[in-house]
Amino acid sequence: MLIRIARFIREKYSYLIVTALIVGAIIGFYTSSPGRFIKNYTSILTIIMIWAMSFTIRIEDFPFALKNFNSFLTGVLFNFVLAPFLCWVLASIILHSYPNLAIGMILIGVIPCAGMAMVWTSMLKGNMPLSIVINASTMVLAPFLIPALMKVLTGSYVHINMRKMFEDLMVTLLFPVATGIASRWIVEHATLKSHEKIRHYLDIFSSISAVMAMLLMFMTINTSVQMILKHLALLIPLVASTALVFPIMFGTAYLLSKKLFDYDSNIAITYSSGMKNLPIAMSIAITSFKEISALPIAVGFIFQMITAVGFYRIFRRLDSRDREIYKEKIVIGKEE
Repeated sequence: MLIRIARFIREKYSYLIVTALIVGAIIGFYTSSPGRFIKNYTSILTIIMIWAMSFTIRIEDFPFALKNFNSFLTGVLFNFVLAPFLCWVLASIILHSYPNLAIGMILIGVIPCAGMAMVWTSMLKGNMPLSIVINASTMVLAPFLIPALMKVLTGSYVHINMRKMFEDLMVTLLFPVATGIASRWIVEHATLKSHEKIRHYLDIFSSISAVMAMLLMFMTINTSVQMILKHLALLIPLVASTALVFPIMFGTAYLLSKKLFDYDSNIAITYSSGMKNLPIAMSIAITSFKEISALPIAVGFIFQMITAVGFYRIFRRLDSRDREIYKEKIVIGKEE
């Protein structure tokens, strides 16, 4: 029963996200009480979300990064160099008059890639080991890089307490990542259960992470509606900035990795670079900055999903013959 529910959540996740956003917005017109209630448990929900997602990662996947270092490094650089720079540029150009919104936009850029990147990669039969390693590595690096990046990129908008942010991220991010991966290892080795047997139940953990993310999405939208209604002038810059960031991130990663790597890696890098773990960004915005800073992140959910679906269709259009031709071009290019 649980496995059926978990698979349903995984297969219909994009629809469930949209439903959570719509329901949160509709209820938000009347009351933000549900969202404010959930807000009290933001840290707990984030820890559960990260832990459950990390349980799907195996320690044995990490050596893959050494064998395919260039593709792995590309994914990491996209997450912590290109994305932060892009979001800073958009914030400086479009949101310079709205410092709190600028902070939220920059947060989108500095957070690690989303666990859903692995789901999209899996559905498209892309390079799963690469996707897993990029996801896990960016999660591990995030507590160390986010405070520094925020200090550099938002210094003109707000004072950043790097020590407090680092301590918070260690608790809500690095700890659940480490314990999640360790839990998977213990289950497989201490209980002598094979990888294939554990794999049968992984959808349950993915669905737990997905449900936590949906609750955080609902919370942000529900508590943001009244704020947006009070500041309708914010809508234009808010939508303009968030509507641009995800197509640019996805598009840049797609075009560059298409030239450098094989088809399967192109899928993994595109989604690992374009999709950001927005629930983590919301958690940081809520605990470290003013509530209005979460608005770009809330709106970002919509455009991130639209962009992810768009690139899913792009990859699906490549039939088996196109896929082989694409791979042959990469091989020839490497030989030259």
